[in-house]
Amino acid sequence: MSAADVKFYDNDMEEALAETASLFGFTCPHGRGHCQGLIIAGRTGLKRDPQGQNGGHAMWDFDGNAAAPTFTPSINCGKCWHGHIRAGRCVSTQGVDEP
Repeated sequence: MSAADVKFYDNDMEEALAETASLFGFTCPHGRGHCQGLIIAGRTGLKRDPQGQNGGHAMWDFDGNAAAPTFTPSINCGKCWHGHIRAGRCVSTQGVDEP
């Protein structure tokens, strides 16, 4: 199973506590590095726009569990992986733990 290795960041991309972070990143389960700069919903003044087509930004809801975080909706980096981070693990869109 693939641990997401989630890290939390402030607006300046400095590591931060989960409670105060506005951004997050995780280790790609396909071995292509650390995807980062993903916006946590409600932590910035930016407009939320899941599809990024109406002048806003994609954002993810965070369950508040720093040790084993879950983010919704799914994450599609567009380059290497589309799936979910659930309880600190990378899970495919079919609900299967990534290897």
